[in-house]
Amino acid sequence: MSDWVEVAVGLPVPGTYHYRAHRPVAVGSRVLVPFGARSVSGVVVRAGEPPAAAVARVLDVQDVLDDEPALPADLVALCLWIADYYEAFPGEVLRGALPAGTQIVAAPVARLTAAGQATIDGQGGALPPRQRDLLARLAQRPVPRSKLGRDRGELDRLIAAGLVELGEGRSKARVRPRTERIARLVADDVDAAQAWLARAPRRLAVVDALAAAGGAMAVAVLALAVPKAAPALRELVAAGVVAIDTVEIDPTAAVAGDALPAAVTPPTLTADQRTALDAISGAMGTGFAAFLLHGVTGSGKTEVYLHAIEHALGGDGTALVLVPEISLTPQLAARFRARFGDQVAVLHSGLTDRDRLGEWQRLRKGDARIALGARSAVFAPIERLAIVVVDEEHDTSFKQDEGVRYHGRDVALTRAQRAGAVCVLGSATPSMESFAAARAGRYQLLSMPGRATARPLPEVQIVDLRTYLPDGEGMLSAPLAEALGETLAAGDQAILFLNRRGFATFVMCRACGHAFRCPHCSVSLTYHRFSDRLMCHYCGFGQRVPDACPSCKALETIDRKGLGTERIAEAVATRFPTARVARLDRDVASGAKVEGVLAKVARRETDILVGTQMVTKGHDFPGVTLVGVLLADTGLSMPDFRASERTFQLLTQVAGRAGRGDRAGRVIIQTYKPEAAAVACASRHDYVGFFDAELVSRGELGYPPHGRIAALRIDGPDPARVVAEAERLGALAAAVARGAGPGAGAVEVLGPVEAPLARLRGRTRWQLWLRSADRGALRRVIRALATAEVAGGIRVGVDVDPVSAM
Repeated sequence: MSDWVEVAVGLPVPGTYHYRAHRPVAVGSRVLVPFGARSVSGVVVRAGEPPAAAVARVLDVQDVLDDEPALPADLVALCLWIADYYEAFPGEVLRGALPAGTQIVAAPVARLTAAGQATIDGQGGALPPRQRDLLARLAQRPVPRSKLGRDRGELDRLIAAGLVELGEGRSKARVRPRTERIARLVADDVDAAQAWLARAPRRLAVVDALAAAGGAMAVAVLALAVPKAAPALRELVAAGVVAIDTVEIDPTAAVAGDALPAAVTPPTLTADQRTALDAISGAMGTGFAAFLLHGVTGSGKTEVYLHAIEHALGGDGTALVLVPEISLTPQLAARFRARFGDQVAVLHSGLTDRDRLGEWQRLRKGDARIALGARSAVFAPIERLAIVVVDEEHDTSFKQDEGVRYHGRDVALTRAQRAGAVCVLGSATPSMESFAAARAGRYQLLSMPGRATARPLPEVQIVDLRTYLPDGEGMLSAPLAEALGETLAAGDQAILFLNRRGFATFVMCRACGHAFRCPHCSVSLTYHRFSDRLMCHYCGFGQRVPDACPSCKALETIDRKGLGTERIAEAVATRFPTARVARLDRDVASGAKVEGVLAKVARRETDILVGTQMVTKGHDFPGVTLVGVLLADTGLSMPDFRASERTFQLLTQVAGRAGRGDRAGRVIIQTYKPEAAAVACASRHDYVGFFDAELVSRGELGYPPHGRIAALRIDGPDPARVVAEAERLGALAAAVARGAGPGAGAVEVLGPVEAPLARLRGRTRWQLWLRSADRGALRRVIRALATAEVAGGIRVGVDVDPVSAM
């Protein structure tokens, strides 16, 4: 008897494919199937359903790679939804849902033919030494072709001679669960072997040790109990007295940090927190419900999450918590672990692949009931999902910008909806789309307008840089420099924010004007004094600063212009020599190092922290009473319709780091554009005012939340071919859009046009934007473009609901 299975193969191909399995195969299992002229691995997405149309030739599943499904059925269904909505390949989505390093792929293996075995047995002719050595190696076991390295030439000659053939095999997963070998007495054979055991004291010692341990013991422990046990153990296995089994070790919690934090007594909730919690808890168990928790910085949103999750666990449910970047919010992870202990599985970017697999397994087995992690944690294998939390839901890092371009927040909403769970989106600066959805009634809006402590929001002062000229090195105006001095004199801490890293952001020759730019990207190189190199922040290209200009050959004419966090930190340290100054940006901190920088601030071992947007994340430092924004305008002029929204969010978030302790906070925003809505509204802590103004601005052009957009990104190494393909796809889009007809379902085609970042990693980039109020009409145009053939070397990517125009 055979069953139909529908498989998403692990290749960049659209759709799924039907095969016949000669035994039942569960949804979520990985299988080996023929595809074209080769075998590939894939995931079963449906079972038992025959194809809708007649199939001329039915192919069989070659092998089932899992004893148990690699993915739960609900995650498989979620991945298919992602592939459909984001116009992605199903196999790529499913591969991304599995823990890193656990993929099993088909691989050609070299093995002896009958003629090759005869040659080994001395019945064939003489061979060169390297070929004979290779035959001897293959006589022991087949070897993957990829493992033969320099012997591939000899392999090809042996294949041509008919001594070796290539067959289908499979690779082992790079990351596998931890296992241990267990020695086990085979009871029926022990008594019969007593006389034989008595003649060998060490064999008898091994048997006695196993018997004393209840009949089984880990081989590693046995080696400690019985000196030189290995030879005796091999003899016992050969005699059938002992069997050795390999078993998986139950994973333990991979806790970030040295130890589990001490449990703490939860604070008493404010009236606003209690109202929000009652609404969220009351919705659990009644089906899907979505909430937008709009609370100012310091309002206690995390405490609401913790109480709501506690309520979910009490009802035998589980929880999924997404944060923008777990390595930047160690305090949040510590609070969860302090409250719930090892029930929390932290899917941390700083963990090894094996530790991440261990956390994944703890969730899959139910040993952990709370998954806490960044974007990809939305695929955590948890059952009985009761609540999904997306903290800082506005953060653009929830959107994947390469490969499968899904948005973690929107996938989390869909997962909660499919599970009948509650979904809570939290932010002090909600995205325009989320707040519009709350106003429209699709989400329930929960507001927390005050801080959880008696301390009010910090006072914000705008410094117009057209009036107060900043100094050249530290970008400090007189009011900000004076405030810094007062803060240090009072024994408090300060944060200085500039969203630009490096020492000098523009390097040029003052003799001829030659500018140093990345040869692979259309951006200037940034000078970093620490490494004394020019670096590209997009592709990683680097070079030393030359002594002479490469254009005019003039000596000592290279000027380092512009400001970055490295130069600011150095200038501030010079101006305030007794202050302890630290930096937080991608150049000096990643993973565990980030936690070290933040821990020093928390312990008040740092007086002034200079940083990029990394300092705006939800850090809680009671000692920080001053926040200085050195230049609020850096993002306002970006060629992106979200530029104003992002600037407002950054300013509001960084301002919220001030005054979270017992002392009042103060924020100074330096700007050349004090009248800009993003700056003015941030200075008043006025989210609603900004939203209303931005909503009007977007409505004039039909940008979200008034409509839907999608981007088609075209890139390739040959600029002329990229332009030609972009123009051809633009004409196709216009033709398909015309077919959709006028009215509400109309699709507007914008472009094609060169991308603002016109060259990246050696590839020329163009883009085409589609805009419509009708998602169905937009999808028809997208699919016509996604299935169009393109010239060789050209890459076309579809970005549904893009968050960046760059």
